Formats: sequence, structure tokens, C-alpha cells
Amino acid sequence: MDKKLELIIKNGIVFYQNKFQKVNIVIDKGKIIEINKKLKSNKAKKIIDAKNKTIIPGIIDIHFHVRAPSFPERGTVESETKAAAKGGITTLFEMPISNPCMSNAAEFASRKKHFLENTFINFAFIPALGKLTDLNLQNLVNSGAIAFKVFTIAPPPNRKSEFNGLCFTTEEKILKALKHAKKSNLITIFHAEDQLMLDSHKQYENKYKKNDPRIHNATRPIIAEASAISKILNLNSIVKTKIHIAHVTSELSLDVISYFQKKGQDISAETCPHYLFKTEKDVIKVGPYGKINPPIRSKNDQNKLWKGIKNKTLTIVASDHASFSYKEKSKGKKNFLMAPPGAPGAELMLPLMLNAASKNKISLKEIIELMSINPAKRFNIYPKKGIIKKDSDADLVIIDLKKNWTVKAEKLVSKGKRCADLYYGDKIKGIITATIVNGNIVYEKNKFIKPKNQELFVFPENEVK
Repeated sequence: MDKKLELIIKNGIVFYQNKFQKVNIVIDKGKIIEINKKLKSNKAKKIIDAKNKTIIPGIIDIHFHVRAPSFPERGTVESETKAAAKGGITTLFEMPISNPCMSNAAEFASRKKHFLENTFINFAFIPALGKLTDLNLQNLVNSGAIAFKVFTIAPPPNRKSEFNGLCFTTEEKILKALKHAKKSNLITIFHAEDQLMLDSHKQYENKYKKNDPRIHNATRPIIAEASAISKILNLNSIVKTKIHIAHVTSELSLDVISYFQKKGQDISAETCPHYLFKTEKDVIKVGPYGKINPPIRSKNDQNKLWKGIKNKTLTIVASDHASFSYKEKSKGKKNFLMAPPGAPGAELMLPLMLNAASKNKISLKEIIELMSINPAKRFNIYPKKGIIKKDSDADLVIIDLKKNWTVKAEKLVSKGKRCADLYYGDKIKGIITATIVNGNIVYEKNKFIKPKNQELFVFPENEVK
């Protein structure tokens, strides 16, 4: 190693070969080229001394909403990928909701160009199925789709163009979508709520005052989620395609997923920090800023989600980051149902999980599995991503596990930071000190550096060349 390398990270405690050990990481041309206990060379353009710090693989967040270039008031690629970087996320999977919806190759290409010009981290795209034609499907696969997304509910009022080609609400339509998606050999990700159940529970709006947050669980009950999951998986017993259930919230939904997993279906499932750390009582405290679909549930459901992680019914934790403007969310102060659903969680997801580890709720190794290894393996980008090993991409997070801090709006960088009320005042043990994307330090000491001359678009390894 005579030449000057790009980056050396020394003296850190690294998750390497499935255990934590003190080793040095040598990086060049965006790749990890050496991992050793004794450095062969100290020549590098940049050297990070990670003494007393822990180094883990970059977080892969498979559920992220930027919506750019639409709705810049809610967040931009720049603002939200900065938030992700601050939270240790090195790769995000962007959902198709935008205006128009990402449901064809032309819109895919347009958004890809926009992301490449503005992103601070790696990204992959999850388009909607759109028109169920072989040509449209193949064009999206050839464009580099990482997966496909399906909603089993109708588009929200006045947002039809954002959901065009995304919603399949009846058994017949869901079955057609499953059969069509199978041709791609990619995973189909479902937002699972049953539209008929939602329609039937609309009657319960009148039981509550319009500004009462309890109206949300009353009108979007657990049975709507579990029923939709059951419907999807029963239909898939015929189709036998690969399925991922997004943002699981409840014990009943876990029971349904577990049943079909044991039957041998190729199903994975995720939950999110807001379901693991908050309950409906927290939503009642913060009002519309805690409105998320599906709703945040009871303490019992929260406890069952943690058990679902332990027994591996749930194998991924994702943020479902969805930033809205303060003005938009505040509409729910008078009428809770008028607030758009979503909260900014990207920069808090890993810190919240680290805090849980500090309380022995979960191990750091389990966090790495849930948020790095499992997402990479499930979506076919492993071992390029999701692991610290020679020849893998140098996507890394440097963490101070002993640092204590308190969540405040002014400490966040997402454009939706004024709407993160669920977490204000939370005391966290563990903080990200640096995030490295393809060998580039993109976040360090509260400063951001945009990566240069990097291919940041991520696609399934065996799909697009």
C-alpha cells in the first residue's frame, strides 16, 4: 500500500465477521479494501481516529417518502437525505408517491435524475405497478426497480394523481396485481388496510369530537389491517410470489403473518420506530402530529411487536419517514382526520434503537440485522451493501454509544422537524458522529458534505447491469 488511500478509520470497535472487534478499516475508490488489526500503511487523504467509538454497517431504510420534486414545502431530496445521513442511513428506498405517481419508466427516469443531482446518500426506487401491461412492467424492471408497491386502499381525496397505478382495493384487483408482479421476480410491498373495513368504520366518526385523536383508531381499526393482510396472503397461496408487508402495527396482524410464514410463503414484514416506542396515548398528547397510517396502537400491541422481532416474524425495522409542513399537519388541530398521515423519523430511527439497546431491550447485533443485513439480503443488494467486509461498499456509521442527548426540533434537519412532536423531550443514549457513503464522509460533527462523482443509484444485483 504505497499510494495514498482515500480513507482510513482506525481504533474503532467494528462489527466485523459477526462480532464486535477492534480493527482498522481501509477504504479506497468507495470500497473497503482491507480490514486488519495492524495498519500496513498510515498514508491516506483522510484518517478518522474512532477510539471509543463503535462502527456498524450503514443503515438501509427500505421505507422512505421524499416525494420530490413535488411538494418542496414538505421536504426536498437535499433536506431529507441530509436527515437520513444524520440518522446513520446510507441507503434509502424511495416510495412511489409523488405528483405524478412513479408508475412508469418516464417518471422513474425523471425522478432518478432529480435524486442524482441532489442526494447525499444512496437511493433505490420502489415504483407502483401502474398499468398492468408486460411492457410497463419490463420497462420499470429495466429501469432498476428494487421492488414494487401496492396499496389496498383507495387514494385519499384530492390526491388521485399521487396514487395513480398504486391502489388495488378488491380481491379481484389484488389477485391481478399479484399475478402481474410475479412476472418481475421482484418483491411486492403492501400497505395493507382493507377498504371495505375502513368504509364500514367511518360511522364511528360521530362518536368522538372532531379534534379527538382517538377517532383515528376507531375509524382505522386493527381488523382493517389484519383483514387486508389475510386477504393478500390467502390470494398469494395461489400466486406464490414474494411479498413484504409494510409497517405492521398489531398483534393480530403478526398472528396472520406468522401463520402464512409457517405455511411456507415467501413473506417478510417490517415495523417502524413509532410503533415500537409510542402508543395511542402519545398520539392523544401530541394530536395531529402523531397521526400516521396505519395508526399507532396500544401498549399491548407494542409489546407484541417486540416479541415479533425476537421470534423473527418481523425481520426489518424501517422509518416510514414522511415529512409534512407544519401548516399541513396543523389542520388536524380542529379536525384530526384532516391532518395528512406521516411523521419525520429518519434521523431518529437509529438513535431510538440505540437507546433501546442501552436499556437491554434489544442487542446492537440485532439492530444491525434488522436495519442493515436483513434489508440488504431481502432486496438482493447483499453483500454489496449491509455488511462490513472486504470488497463491500464503504457504507459505515460511527457511533458514540455513551453520548446522551435530548430530542428537540432545533436539533433536527428534516423540513418536517416542527412536526416530530412524538419524540420531543425523549432522552437518548447513543448518537451518530459520522456517516460514510461509498467511502465519502457525508455527515460529521453536524456538518454535511455532498458526495462527488459517485453512482448513488442502487438496484437489485441480478436485475440490471
